[in-house]
Amino acid sequence: MKIATIRSMRGFLLVSSLIIGTLQSPLAVADDDVRYRLIPYLWASGMDVEIGPPGNTTQADVAFSDFLDFIDIGAAFVFEARGDRWLVATNVLWVQLGEEFDLPTGTTEVEIDEFLIETFVGYRPSGWENLWLVGGMRYFELDTTIDFANINDVRSSQDFVDPYVGVMWEPRRGNWEYILQADVGGGIDADFAWAFTLGAAYHFNNRYALVGGYRFIDIDFEDDEFVFDGTMEGIQIGLMITF
Repeated sequence: MKIATIRSMRGFLLVSSLIIGTLQSPLAVADDDVRYRLIPYLWASGMDVEIGPPGNTTQADVAFSDFLDFIDIGAAFVFEARGDRWLVATNVLWVQLGEEFDLPTGTTEVEIDEFLIETFVGYRPSGWENLWLVGGMRYFELDTTIDFANINDVRSSQDFVDPYVGVMWEPRRGNWEYILQADVGGGIDADFAWAFTLGAAYHFNNRYALVGGYRFIDIDFEDDEFVFDGTMEGIQIGLMITF
């Protein structure tokens, strides 16, 4: 069985276990009134990364405005269980990117299969209105094919997982809910990673809201087989369903 297939199966099992854990999160939020949120979304993400095997990397620089030309297929969603003082959430992103774009001399095309899972627990201390302390794990898998002119293609696969800690601030004013998230992590597989999200949601009623914002992730990872050093950033838009 191919390594990429094994990793995909492992990723599927990981997502399934995280969603089941979130569904069972009333145990974690104790006697709170639990509310669930499902947010399918699109992240029009650009990237500026050095990627590939050590000594044979390339620089992929794609503006997020070119995302629709670059994406082959993708899916993303957030699933969350939230009480008054506790929350448990899982964020899943899968996307296949594979179009020709401006690359350094000697590189003709880069294809990237990207799989990102984040799961975290949040706690709101007594007296801290709308401010949550969060801690979780970030799983990142990349399957990369780089076509170099006049030489064989270079294919590499890598996955890594790291913890992170951060804060989340979500004040609400009338129908508007504002979102600020920031975290830092790494130290196990990646050397360092940090991310932030700025956004807002407009609630049409108690069940549906339109969500939009901007997200930035910086990851510095390198081992004997693979390098991923750079940033991903772009606009997010989705629909929040509360039940």
